[in-house]
Amino acid sequence: MHSLLPEAPLEGGLLGRVQYWSACFLVVGWTGVVCGGLFHQFVLGEVPCPLCLVQRMFMVLAAIGAGHIVRTALTHGAVTGRDYMTGWGLALVAAVGGSFASWRQTALHILPGAEGHGGEVLGLHLYVWAGILFQLSVVAIGVVLAFAHATADRAVPTSGPGPYRAAGLFSLWFLGAVIALSLVAVFLEQGFHWFLPDDPGRYEFFHDLGVLDRPAGSGAPTPGPART
Repeated sequence: MHSLLPEAPLEGGLLGRVQYWSACFLVVGWTGVVCGGLFHQFVLGEVPCPLCLVQRMFMVLAAIGAGHIVRTALTHGAVTGRDYMTGWGLALVAAVGGSFASWRQTALHILPGAEGHGGEVLGLHLYVWAGILFQLSVVAIGVVLAFAHATADRAVPTSGPGPYRAAGLFSLWFLGAVIALSLVAVFLEQGFHWFLPDDPGRYEFFHDLGVLDRPAGSGAPTPGPART
């Protein structure tokens, strides 16, 4: 089978290195944002609602898109235009979808006097920050995608030990670990039920086993929230 990659990739130059580091940064950045959500969930006791989980899914999808570019560079030492379009395109779709999800959640709490859902960071709720970061990602991805034609089929120094390979491997392993942790977190929250309540207050898996019969983060047992 004819390979889409050239037998002797050209030197990547500055733009090629910027493309690679941009992909690594996007993977680590969005994965870190998901970690922030997990911190609020397990440390601060804020159980995410369905819209929160949808936004996390889009964050992970954006990281996977950039991760495709990183993995291609690590495996082949170069990235084709087709791989750039696949990776950045997937990340762009995820950023746009996440923007709509965060906008939807913001609109539910936008009326004067509304308390919002969950905690705040620097005066803004997490879903507001998610919307801002998704929009910034749309702009950033558009910029790097506009220069992808100039860096396609260019060599990326990932074959031997060094910062390029170390950063790429770290970003992919970091993403994989957080995806696994997120899957466990969702399973514990949803248990064996088909749907999550609009305002979840407990981990259904533990509740069904009779291990935990109290809202997450609460010190006294109380009935769970009514399902809608």
